[in-house]
Amino acid sequence: ITLRFAQHVVEETDRFEWVTQDETLLEGLPPSALASAAASASMRGLTGWRFSLQGPSFISVMTYCKTRWVREHFYTAYTTRASSGERDNRSLIKRILHLRTEKAHLLGYQDVSDLYLASRMVKTGKAARQFVDDLISRTEYSAQVETDELNHFAQETLGWDEQLQAWDVSYIAEKLRQHTCQYDEEQLKPYFEVKSVMRGMFQIVERLYEVSVRALDNIPVWHQDVMTFELVQSDQQIGVFYADLFPREGKQGGAWMCPLLYRTSHQPHVGLICANFSPPVEGRSLITHREVETLFHEFGHLLHHLLTEVELKSQAGTNVAWDFVELPSQIMENWCWEKEALDLFARHWQTEAPLPEDLFDRLLKTRTFRAGTAQMRQLSFAEIDLILHQDYPTSEVEDVVRFARDQMTKRSPTPLREDYAMINGFTHLFASSVGYAAAYYSYKWAEVLDADAFTRFKHEGLFSTEVGTAFRTHILSRGDSEDPATLFEECMGRPPSSDALFDRLGITQVAD
Repeated sequence: ITLRFAQHVVEETDRFEWVTQDETLLEGLPPSALASAAASASMRGLTGWRFSLQGPSFISVMTYCKTRWVREHFYTAYTTRASSGERDNRSLIKRILHLRTEKAHLLGYQDVSDLYLASRMVKTGKAARQFVDDLISRTEYSAQVETDELNHFAQETLGWDEQLQAWDVSYIAEKLRQHTCQYDEEQLKPYFEVKSVMRGMFQIVERLYEVSVRALDNIPVWHQDVMTFELVQSDQQIGVFYADLFPREGKQGGAWMCPLLYRTSHQPHVGLICANFSPPVEGRSLITHREVETLFHEFGHLLHHLLTEVELKSQAGTNVAWDFVELPSQIMENWCWEKEALDLFARHWQTEAPLPEDLFDRLLKTRTFRAGTAQMRQLSFAEIDLILHQDYPTSEVEDVVRFARDQMTKRSPTPLREDYAMINGFTHLFASSVGYAAAYYSYKWAEVLDADAFTRFKHEGLFSTEVGTAFRTHILSRGDSEDPATLFEECMGRPPSSDALFDRLGITQVAD
């Protein structure tokens, strides 16, 4: 059932395309997005510009396209994927939730969250709900202030005379970000050529963990875009990995890491990182800073797999408590915000000039820009996940899509349409037998851990081999061989605190 759910989402995503020869409809889109759209059309023998629901294409439309009805068209297509006809996923969701609940009851658990979370750091569904509720209460003031600021900016600065809708938020927010931070994401893309970014990322890892990353050219691949590498320590190959970074039809959207093989006496660890970055144009791929973060994130997962020293496969690498698994990935993102680290790879693709100081300062301002809204969005996903697995199975509501929409409306900065069916494409929850089911909160749980753990690198040295060795010894190499709370305390010398996350995001908290 979960496989059919995933297939429906991929098929619905691939089925959508929008082609236009009218350039006036594309006002506001950056040259790089237009070039990719023109190349996409040309590859299919079409004239004009072709856009899809693949990440880079969809995000560019929602963020930059001035033509409002075009943004609405894309928003509607994306949020109603797999919600009608033979690919309607709502019946599959109900069946999945029913079977998961039946399994939980058979095993003596109150609900699915208690079943799935018993072996995780949080232990119970109630504790996970309390964690999410606490972060929501500490975030909602900032989120509301940011929503009010966005509306005021739209009305007073842009002359907007209508209520903002969901398809307006990214577009207006980008205008506000440019106005407030004097920052345009496109300004940074020339400094982030994907292969250069990878080389810099490898240098950081080599300094921290005393390993080497080398390109391989003797391994068969399934597509010409796929790159292959080996991870070496003391001239011994300890890992091999594939990097499949660009979108194509039939490929799942998003980004992920997949462990393929575990080390034996005959072979090294083998893993895969996948993403859907802006495809190469004229032999190069210039990516956004957000995509740089994504690359570092997935490589963090990969290191967790490749550097494991646990012999039992079921406890090796990323086979850890699901609310601990994002710590190695999310902590890697921190180096994307440090000038000393960026200077290793942020070079203009034409001139080799490093990232200018003033541009970095403007980038840094964006880290806290609308951070409350971004955190509330993630928390709303975590909340609906727990509600679906705790409350919906015992409710009398027949339409699971309507049930979810009614719940998510409470956290949305804009009204949600009657046809809003985001959960029908929520692959994190329903595209595998367990996945992030009842555990989407773990992104924020791990973010608390990573923000706290990174304070040690900040205090003792961004490229400190000593701190890197401690993180590798206590976190990356140990898998699930010890309770994750114990591993964290061994690495940090104390239990985790959420204060570092709120400090990093600059989120203002107001007491009741």
